[in-house]
Amino acid sequence: MNDWLDAESRVERAHDLYEEGRWAEAAAELRAAIDINPNNPTWHFNLALTLDAMEEHPRACEEYEAALALDPNDVETLNCLGVDLTRLGRYRQALEKFQRIQKINPDYEPGFCNRIITYTEMGDHESAELMFHLASQLTTTCPLCYYNIGNSFYDRRMYDKAIRCWQETLKLDNDHPQANARIAEACWAKGDRQAARGHYLAELRLAPGDVDVLLDFGELLMELKDYAEAGEKFRRVLEQAPDHPEAHFCLGELAMMQEELAVAEEQFRLVLRIDRAFPGAHARVGQILLRRGQNKQAAKHLLAELKNCGDDPGALQELGQLLIEARHTRQANSVLRRLVRLAPQDPQAQHNLAVSFFMIDKLDDGIRHCRRALKLKPEYPLALYNLALAHLHKGQILRARRYIARALMIAPKDEQIRKLSKELGMGGIWSRIRSQLDRWQRGRKMRD
Repeated sequence: MNDWLDAESRVERAHDLYEEGRWAEAAAELRAAIDINPNNPTWHFNLALTLDAMEEHPRACEEYEAALALDPNDVETLNCLGVDLTRLGRYRQALEKFQRIQKINPDYEPGFCNRIITYTEMGDHESAELMFHLASQLTTTCPLCYYNIGNSFYDRRMYDKAIRCWQETLKLDNDHPQANARIAEACWAKGDRQAARGHYLAELRLAPGDVDVLLDFGELLMELKDYAEAGEKFRRVLEQAPDHPEAHFCLGELAMMQEELAVAEEQFRLVLRIDRAFPGAHARVGQILLRRGQNKQAAKHLLAELKNCGDDPGALQELGQLLIEARHTRQANSVLRRLVRLAPQDPQAQHNLAVSFFMIDKLDDGIRHCRRALKLKPEYPLALYNLALAHLHKGQILRARRYIARALMIAPKDEQIRKLSKELGMGGIWSRIRSQLDRWQRGRKMRD
């Protein structure tokens, strides 16, 4: 067999392997054919499609570029390259490809449809809507257009509009992937968890093995306190991918909700064996060890979590509290300062940072952040209580009394507030100041 026939034969085998989902083997056959004849743009395009199926998008872009070097005006190749560049966050380059399509063929609808995604990812929702209207002038029956603009509305928290768009997607294509899952997310965001449940079930009827949908659905079921059903979803993920760290993490969270701490610890430690840097796993092990009174071992895990935690405000809030419980107050202060930089308008973040300052004996800094918390949330009894303690320690009795009086008006039945109010109303309170300071030094657990 001569080289030309060998190359053609390999391409035919690649087509069959691709259809069977054997993408790595298909890619190998296409590479062998390209080695024989590197000047066929279709083969480069097919190799790029195969690499996309394998989620190797950077290498796919290289093959699309190779195809375009041989056939610069192929709009389908330009469109696929634009989609991949959007996936990789290279938005300006993606827009340049879509604009080239518009110059070559202004009636090529996918060039507008896929630009909706690019502009949505860039946060330019006005341009996303313009692309939707331009695409609609060419066809009103493209389900992907409605799906993409629905994502734009969802990002703007315009959930009802997003739902209507995805419903239109399903009218045009009953089996459109992810449409029901997106409706479920929007319903969940609106607080309609039962409607979300129904749409997740509808999505799983179409794609029973979709791991992301199973994980999201499981988390919704945990919120609904349907623990048995939630566990079943996470275990279905593990049937497909036994070392899936997020599924094990979710099972750990589920066990914690049911106060099964030994089971939870086993799951979280399994997560760490799979991925030492998985966000939240060290924190959870640390939390369990704290509950057992094993503060020294807990601190090791919490300090390890410091290396892994990103910029999620909820995670930082929790880690700061756990570090305080473990008596690593300076590290807690560092975490909470980072949180306040990310969420300066969060009164709880401001208050918890104040508590960490009090614990390292920086009263003026703590007072400043407590006052910021009160500006954001004037009726915040715990912030008022801690301000009273701080001014008490500074010897500013009248100020302490004013703050505790305000706290008592807001929460008249709170035992801590009532006790401090009584003490501030009595003579000889100085003997109590040191005990209040000692409480700070030992570490107080922050409360909502």
